[in-house]
Amino acid sequence: MHIPDGFLTPTVTLTTVTVSGIVLANSLKKVNAAMKPEQIPLMGLLASFVFLIQLFSFPIIGGTSIHLTGALLISILLGPRSGFIILSVSLLALAILFQHGGIFSLGANILNMAGVGCFLAYWIYKAIPGKRVSIIIASVLASIISAFLVALELGVSDMFEFSTGFKSMSLIYGITGMIEGVVTLLILDFIRRIKPELLEMAK
Repeated sequence: MHIPDGFLTPTVTLTTVTVSGIVLANSLKKVNAAMKPEQIPLMGLLASFVFLIQLFSFPIIGGTSIHLTGALLISILLGPRSGFIILSVSLLALAILFQHGGIFSLGANILNMAGVGCFLAYWIYKAIPGKRVSIIIASVLASIISAFLVALELGVSDMFEFSTGFKSMSLIYGITGMIEGVVTLLILDFIRRIKPELLEMAK
């Protein structure tokens, strides 16, 4: 999902930076007003977790790469706004320290991963009855929608034909979403067994 610098047109870059910046500013304001003191250590722990799992990625078509994001997991535990902030900071650190994605394309990468993975996946998760199956469905749908956005951004930027890119990426992203959903479910089950108060705090 990491788009490097030089792959997007200035228009796409400016648009995605603007959208991501507005959402980030709003999230910071809301979280700062509502954050409970006991949630701060958990936020730091989850930030480290997200950073580590995103170090392991592999390339796909058009110069992008995919990996697990942890977006839905942190959104379930802390809320989508906190999840968006954590993932945005992680993406910035990855771009600066390891060149996982570009600096100028950071807005697009935040929108594609943090925006879709935290907000959209969380809304799908909340909307579907049966929370176990909803985690899988939310993860898969969010991954495919992320693939759509990546293909759209690269297609508009004339990196490749949109339809070709989306067809190539959607299956891979869908499988990645399935894996992420299963991992999220297993981690939540583990938390429920050893520290259920974390899930109660999330409510």
